Amino acid sequence: MHEIDWGQVIAQVVGFLVVLFILKKYAWGPVIDMLEERRAKIQGDFDEIDAQRAEVAAVRKGLDDRLAGIEHEARERIQAAVAEGESVGNEIKLKARQEAQAIQRRAEEQVERDRDKAQVALRNEMVTMVVAATEKMLREKLDADSHKKQVEAFIDSLGTVRGEGAKS
Repeated sequence: MHEIDWGQVIAQVVGFLVVLFILKKYAWGPVIDMLEERRAKIQGDFDEIDAQRAEVAAVRKGLDDRLAGIEHEARERIQAAVAEGESVGNEIKLKARQEAQAIQRRAEEQVERDRDKAQVALRNEMVTMVVAATEKMLREKLDADSHKKQVEAFIDSLGTVRGEGAKS
């Protein structure tokens, strides 16, 4: 049987308590503060993303309202052209109908172009915001441990490829 060296045990306990005290005093507080700052930053990013989503929804609603107004205006123009055409005689009626149809075609084409432009602009704006938010989230999510794991996995895959190349 071995005897316990109580002097060494007490020295180790005292050493452990000193290290624990130093860590608590100088390391624990800054680590907790850093974690709290990180949590607040992430929450701020989520709040910003929510605000951007609300902004996109507001822009989309505005564009939908604008499209509805354009369609309403086109219908009003068509109805005015038709009413004017009916008030004219047979010969003028035929000409007015042709003009109304041409106006209708142009108005519908214009409405279609405006709607397509608005959709493209909205899509581009949404893509830009999503890419920016994703880029920001990806930059923040990559910590040292995950970066190290990715590098090690890459190095391992290189070793596997070299091993296969040597067999060939």
